[in-house]
Amino acid sequence: MSERKIIKNSLGKIWTNNIPETPIVETAFEIDYSRKIFIFDVVPFGAVRMTQSDKWKVNPNHVDPQKRQRQAVTKYFNFKDKVRLQAKAMNYQLGDVLEIIFLVPMPLSWSAKKKEKMNKFPVKTRPDADNYVKAFMDSLLAEDGNVYKIIAEKRHAYQGSIIIYK
Repeated sequence: MSERKIIKNSLGKIWTNNIPETPIVETAFEIDYSRKIFIFDVVPFGAVRMTQSDKWKVNPNHVDPQKRQRQAVTKYFNFKDKVRLQAKAMNYQLGDVLEIIFLVPMPLSWSAKKKEKMNKFPVKTRPDADNYVKAFMDSLLAEDGNVYKIIAEKRHAYQGSIIIYK
């Protein structure tokens, strides 16, 4: 029996180019109407960490509290259903590249002045952008391994929605 050689799949080195970092300037978001866009009229919702019991607890209003579906799971499934319906109505299909912007509604407790200031600017709170992306992609495909590039943003807005660029 011959010995098998292990082939490294990495570059085998760590390296940095020591160039100063480029400062990131946060600007207000504007829709690029020169590109094809799909706008989903649904409030973004992050993916829920599922448990084994979430498979058999399907009724959120069950009389026995031990058999009720968790509220977060119910909202998650409702979100997925809305995304699927709207994608079908717009004839949208997930491609190899996903460029997506989540417009997250601002809290009702914020003052009008703060809402005006924060509108269209980045959201830096939870859920993370990758949780929003996971929930969106899971709602459209059972297997989304073909997506090799994702560009995602979370922005404050008066009304929640999801924008996809093609």
